[in-house]
Amino acid sequence: MKEIRIEPVRRIRLTFAGLAVAVTVTGIAAFAGYGKLRDIYLEQCVITDPAEQVRITSGKMVHPNNIAEGLGLKTGANLATIDFKRKREELLANIPNLKDIRISRRLPDKVAVVAEERTPVARMNVRGGTGVTGRVADTEGMVFVWQRGTHILPTIREPQKPGTAKGSRLRGRSLAALRLIEAAREPGCTDLGILEVDTSKPDFLLATLGDYSKAKIAWEGMDEDTAQSAANLRARLANLAKAIRSKVANDTVIWNATLPEAIFADSQRKL
Repeated sequence: MKEIRIEPVRRIRLTFAGLAVAVTVTGIAAFAGYGKLRDIYLEQCVITDPAEQVRITSGKMVHPNNIAEGLGLKTGANLATIDFKRKREELLANIPNLKDIRISRRLPDKVAVVAEERTPVARMNVRGGTGVTGRVADTEGMVFVWQRGTHILPTIREPQKPGTAKGSRLRGRSLAALRLIEAAREPGCTDLGILEVDTSKPDFLLATLGDYSKAKIAWEGMDEDTAQSAANLRARLANLAKAIRSKVANDTVIWNATLPEAIFADSQRKL
């Protein structure tokens, strides 16, 4: 019987085993090298001089220091390990005045932050309220606090205290009042000069115009923030402005713009 030798197979197995050991050793060395490179990179990302490495551009009401603190941009912090996405979301949630935050990294150790603040378009108060609440709303309906130059803004008066809280968005009739104020700034309606809008009436918004006359205003879909509702509002205001410019009722105290067919004028002070 012919003898069968298995030594070559054993040699092959030993060769594979040697190769596996070599690969393992090479992998460990590569991993160690990667770890060393990563450590070197992380060292370069540390903030040692915030004035030189961190640039923050903000508006009038939110101080850059508040933004830096919220993002964790301080001496000793590591730009490579800061969770900017999470911290950005937290800042926007905690500071209603901020509309957006844009963060740009310049590797390895510099960062630029641009904080966009909201612009107030209306003051917020309640019916019968005489004091300045400091609450305002922007075009998105976000309520926040703004202290400078708001006396020239029209006022939205909600039915009762405390009104929409800062950090919340206007809804229902309060949002409709905001849309009314915005629409009155469009070409053809600017001479209405709306000073305030009372939202406490059940069937209409009561606007005080620039000449201190009143206007009861309602439109189809006024409690809906849709394109069709906005179109209906613009049509209603255009008719109201046209009626006022016609000067057919110079002694008018109350205008009725609640019906689509026509605008009615009333010289009586009864609402």
